[in-house]
Amino acid sequence: MADHLRRPRVLDVLAAEQPWEVPDEWLAGVRGRLRIWADDPSSLRPPGAFPDFLEGTPAAVWLTHEVAALLTGWIPVLHGEYADIAAELTRDFHRPSVRFGGAGHLVRVAPTDWPLQVVAGTQGFHEQARHQALLLSRDVVSLFVDAPPMAARAQALTAAYDRVLADREATRMHVLADYGTILQFWRTAALSDAERAVLPELGGPASAVKYSLEALRHAHTQLSAVVPGGEAPDFAQLVARMILAGGLDAQPAAVGQALGIAGWDVEKALGELKKGFDPRAWLDRNMEWLGRAIAQDQEVLARYWAAATTRVSVHLAGVPEQRPWPEVEIPDLGAFFQLLDRGTTSYPLPAASIVVAAEPVIEVAPPVEHPVVPEEPVVEEPVVEESVVEEPVVDEPVVDEPVAEEPVVEEVVADEPVAPKPVSADDGGPLAELEALVGLESVKESVRRMVAEIKTNQRRKDLGIPVQERVRHMVFVGKPGTAKTTIARLLARIYKQLGVLEKGHVIEVDRSDLVGPGVGTTAPLTAAKFREALGGVLFVDEAYTLSPENTPGDFGIEAIATLLKMMEDHRDECVVIVAGYHREMQRFLESNTGLSSRFPKLLSFSEYNADQLVAIFELQARQKGMTYTDDVLAVVRRIIPATPRAHNFGNGRFIRNILEEAISNQAIRLAHHDPDTLTERDLREILPEDVKPAQSMRAEDYLFQKEGT
Repeated sequence: MADHLRRPRVLDVLAAEQPWEVPDEWLAGVRGRLRIWADDPSSLRPPGAFPDFLEGTPAAVWLTHEVAALLTGWIPVLHGEYADIAAELTRDFHRPSVRFGGAGHLVRVAPTDWPLQVVAGTQGFHEQARHQALLLSRDVVSLFVDAPPMAARAQALTAAYDRVLADREATRMHVLADYGTILQFWRTAALSDAERAVLPELGGPASAVKYSLEALRHAHTQLSAVVPGGEAPDFAQLVARMILAGGLDAQPAAVGQALGIAGWDVEKALGELKKGFDPRAWLDRNMEWLGRAIAQDQEVLARYWAAATTRVSVHLAGVPEQRPWPEVEIPDLGAFFQLLDRGTTSYPLPAASIVVAAEPVIEVAPPVEHPVVPEEPVVEEPVVEESVVEEPVVDEPVVDEPVAEEPVVEEVVADEPVAPKPVSADDGGPLAELEALVGLESVKESVRRMVAEIKTNQRRKDLGIPVQERVRHMVFVGKPGTAKTTIARLLARIYKQLGVLEKGHVIEVDRSDLVGPGVGTTAPLTAAKFREALGGVLFVDEAYTLSPENTPGDFGIEAIATLLKMMEDHRDECVVIVAGYHREMQRFLESNTGLSSRFPKLLSFSEYNADQLVAIFELQARQKGMTYTDDVLAVVRRIIPATPRAHNFGNGRFIRNILEEAISNQAIRLAHHDPDTLTERDLREILPEDVKPAQSMRAEDYLFQKEGT
């Protein structure tokens, strides 16, 4: 028994490369901080008790229990003696009716806004309590910044909280605004791009599903490349098998939406598999494949794959939407952990168990006299079922703790907090399309901030707080093919959803649409185009051509003057965006004293690097239903001109021409075959020899990239 007690106590996060041996001093430090909060009479507390917690437990202690596991990852799989790390940390306060025993495994599912539970719970309370909720949320998360499995997410979330607390307006929004506005801010503007990468679920359910699918695609590609012989040769085949093994007939709507064009491949695979597919046999072969991976020293890839597959299977079953836990676990986590443990431990293997922990449903409560979070009735009770135990779990004696019971299965998942439905990427609308674009990180961040500002100002108006509306006209600067027109179209739709614009359409014009052939013709042309854009966006491409150098009598000057007058007369009815190259647009803004003040916001569209251009090729190919290999992408990369590139390089347009040329070359190649023998794969597949510099592209897109051409 002494040897048994001395063995290392670990928290094994499946998606991590290796288990973490939890230091006793770290545990003691966190528990000590929780006791300080408990001894502080000013700590935020509910009037009664949190479910399964001692009466008087502070909200900070309860929140520590709720976020500990989730800081290790989205839908994490935890294993080892400290799999239930949340219960270990809060043992002085936590008295659960069901206790997780032994060294089984635990899968944690929660709403995508899990860091904001206390913030949401203090809705309707006085300002001091709401500010206290924001502060304690930050302090709780910061407890984990030096714990390796939680560090990346905890540091990102702490940094975001710090920015909010340092921003007077953002803090005031958290104290005064409704939860829908706060949630929208966190989903669109609170996080930097780097923070969003490690906290993808904070973008909302659609972002969480998309992240989970992309992570599985990446893991499956990597593992299949080094350990061939898997049952599913490609990602679509894998997802189709997971759908059928989970007892579904088709891909759920949220999954299909996240997959986009790739969903067609999944549907095709489903049609091919429905007859004669044996889920149990597939799962057994899957486990044999994972065993070979581990035997070939590919344990890290096998762990990534198992974690990603579990995450997607949870989404497929609809567990985050309160549907039952999947009857068939993909993969069999108990068997997988036995594969990992075999040969690395001398003690008996524990029986596997799954605990899907429930999140409290936080509602907007009426004002009360005390700074509190929601009371017990808003939390659903867990549904407990017995698990099948293959071997007895040996409970270890713990000082001052009840002896752990046998592992059980809880299948409880809560709804998202009840709140007004915000305009967000969850809707699969323009914000989701914006986030799906390759690159453009600074532009995306600017749009997120504009959205958050509009939402906040709308709430200020509701509360009778004075609002200083900003001019919404903008300048877009950047080279051709950097998505300036695309962003203008998305902004128009976003503004319509937010109620800023009535129609949300875009009228795209250039000099030829605004400048007439003779005296007296320019002003009517310009005014007509402006009126056509009322309720939407007027997008003036290459706006600098309206003020050509060294031509003081040019009719374009009249077009500019007419635009300025129309913008003043219809200040809130139309957004004008002028676009062009950096240097030329600077000259344009200096050509008329009224231009700079009318266009206070500038968005700079950076040139795409080689990796981003290759990613654009992949995205556009998938949108056209085409398939490709890494060899194809290597050819695309070789064709992309090296930096620095010429002033007129076409960026995304250059890639579009490369793809269109490849499809044309593929058609010529296939024309030598009997059409009746061509398969769907033949028609979809682009080969390396199909990819060549586009012969039909504009000279400025390619020829001018080399000196002397």
